[in-house]
Parts: sequence; structure tokens; C-alpha cells
Amino acid sequence: MKTPAHHTRLISPVSLALWALLSSQLAQADEYSFDAAEFEKKTLEFSGYLEQKEELLNLRGNSSAYPLTYPGAAPRADLLRSTTTLELAGKLNLGDFVLDARAQGSQADDALVSTTKDLAVMEGGLRWSTSPGLTLDVGKRVQRWGKGYAWSPVAMVERSKDANDPTASREGFVMASGEWTQSLTGPISAVSVTGLLLPTDGDTNADFGQTHSLNPAAKLYLLAWDTDIDLMWRAKGARPESLGVDFSRNLSSALEVHGEWARTLDAPRNTLDASGSIRSNRADFDSYLLGLRYLTAGEVTWIAEYYRNGAGYTRQEMDTYYQFLNTALAAGATPALTSKALAVAQSGYGRPNSGRDYLYLKASVSEPFNWVYGAASVTAMVNLNDHSVQLTPELSYTGFANWELRTRLIWLTGQTHTEFSEKASSARLEITGRYYF
Repeated sequence: MKTPAHHTRLISPVSLALWALLSSQLAQADEYSFDAAEFEKKTLEFSGYLEQKEELLNLRGNSSAYPLTYPGAAPRADLLRSTTTLELAGKLNLGDFVLDARAQGSQADDALVSTTKDLAVMEGGLRWSTSPGLTLDVGKRVQRWGKGYAWSPVAMVERSKDANDPTASREGFVMASGEWTQSLTGPISAVSVTGLLLPTDGDTNADFGQTHSLNPAAKLYLLAWDTDIDLMWRAKGARPESLGVDFSRNLSSALEVHGEWARTLDAPRNTLDASGSIRSNRADFDSYLLGLRYLTAGEVTWIAEYYRNGAGYTRQEMDTYYQFLNTALAAGATPALTSKALAVAQSGYGRPNSGRDYLYLKASVSEPFNWVYGAASVTAMVNLNDHSVQLTPELSYTGFANWELRTRLIWLTGQTHTEFSEKASSARLEITGRYYF
């Protein structure tokens, strides 16, 4: 829910100071001790984190995305945003039954808007291990299909990753699933079959679709010839039918390669013509990803991925979109034209990474220059069609008990009417403190 910027905070930053005081006391107990009971499965487990993030945004008041992001706001050069997030997780282990839940809430404030997300269940449910190798599950789950790091074309039954922060926790969908796993001898050493139902009715899983459907899906996993292989399928329902395959293989102790391919059948695609009219057609789209992970002798981890978005827009189509936004959002434009610009953005053009071809490259290292408990990385994301770039250097530190400190700079650049040059901000500096408990 968005409210004016003076909205009361959901979680006070003073809480972080209290956690800091607690952690400083815990950090004094630095003697190592071994307790076997710590490694036994507890009946009740509880964990979570409290996070404070401060962001300084360098804004592009003349970009096409600015009036869409901050409707009615006058152009400004910068913006300071403060976000507090609380995540709680619990698990109850009862033999063959496991009941778990993870909830998250946040409050974000800046000079233009405040956004409240009340504490809500992101993932959780009941899991029953009926026998060795067979598990039944019902609840709200994130399936995490695919082998890609930044993108996953085969992720048919989950919310998309954020390529800017691929490891961030995501909200699941309500579903019922079953999984059967069996170890074998021979070149195929393991097999697993997963089947699930993801119901939609206009209320349940509304983000997945509005039609009444059970949306069945299935995955077959094979460990064959030392290669992880998955075959996926999703039936036609609230979304079009889709099928896919992925693989991952270690070519050596230092080099892993992976890939994904997915085909979506008879899928809708909206395009904008020069007159500003939206045209909708249906077609089959192929999306795929090829990537590798390499660890150098100097302990630097490289991740490289090429992503082809089959339903994405060409550079010419995106240029038409940006020209339309310039007209529809210009001073003096009619309210009807402004509303149409918002509808066009929501029809597909405004989603993250809406182009055709992308390159993702990340280099990371732990404890660089003997910086104990520190880590550093640099990430580049390139739109290969318009050559715009997003560059993200990052530092993190975990030397304080139960704390993670992180800072990163997201810098976006490109020529006019390119993806990263048309974002609402040209740079964003983030400083984050997270306390785990």
C-alpha cells in the first residue's frame, strides 16, 4: 500500500540499535566449543532477520520511466530512501511431518512516497514424508526450477528472479505437490519425479492468473552420466502451455556449465505501432540460457550467462515505445493519453529485461587482499540489442556476530532510447545492515 511520505514506519530503526547491543554481547563469547546437540534436528526452529537499507538515487527527471515511477512529481536530481524489513521463519519437525512458514513485512519511505507491506506469509505449508523417497506437500511454495543464476526461462511455476539480486527471497504460490526420488545403479544414478497443482480462481494465486484452473505441471529429474538434467512441462490454463529442459555439468573441479531452454505455446504478445495502438497476437516463443561458473587459481569466481528472451522486444519495437512515452507523458498531454502510457507499460514493455538478448557477467572473491570476513564483486548486465549497460560493484562484511553489512553501487548508462538509459535513475547507492537471529 502506498501512502504520502509522512506515513509512520512499520519497524523503527531503533530496533537495529537494540539488536546491535545484543549482538555485541554475544560476540564476546568467542571461545570455540562443540556441542553435538546443536547438530540434532530440533522439534521447533525459529529464525529471521531485521534489515535496514539506505539508498541514495541519482534521478533522471527527463527519462520516460520517471513520470511512470513517480506520477505527478516534479523532476528532481536525487532521492534518499529508507527501507526497514523484518523476516520471520519457523519450522515444526514432527517425525514424518514438517510444518514451516516464512513471513516478511517492510516499510519504505522517501520524500515522494511511502510504501507499506504488512507482515505476510511468503512461503510455508505442510510436508509429509510418507515413505523413503516419497514426499507430499501442500502450501505456499517457491519451486526454484532451472539452473540459471540471473534468469531461469524454465521457471514456469514461480515468480521471476530479480536479475539485480538473484539470491533475494521470493514469494511463493499456493500449490499441492508430490515428489518421488529413487537412487539407481548404472549411468543413470538417480531419478526424481515432481507433480503439482497450482490453482487459480481470480483470488487464489491472482498474480499467476485470473481464470479458474488447476494449472498442473510436472518435472522429471535425472542424474545421468554425471550430468543434472530436468525435463519440465506446464499445462495450458491460466497461462499458456510450456515445456522445457535444463542441464548442469561439472567439466572439472573449477568449471561448471549449465543451460536452459523453454518453449511457450500460443502465447499472447502485445506490440505498439507508430500510431500508439496496441496490437495483440499469439505465437510460440523459445527462450534459452547458456552459462558457466569458473573458479580461478586465485579464488575468483566468474559467472557468465547469455539469455535469449523469446517474447522480448526488438530494439526497433523498444524505440517506438520510448517515442510514444515522450509524446504521451509530455507537458500538456491529455489524461487519456497519460493513462494509455501506463497501460502500454503494464502490457509488457515495462517489465524488467523486456528486450531480446542479454549478457550477465559477475566476478566475486572472498577475503580480497586478506580482508578477513570481507567479500567483493563486480556485476555487469548488458542489453546486447541496444548496448546499454548496468554495472554493479559490491562490498560485504560478516565479521560481526550475526551481522551482514553490504554496500553496492548500481550504475546505468546507454544512448538515448535504450533500456538502461531510460530508467528513472542513473545510479543508486545502497548501504544495508542485516541482523540474523
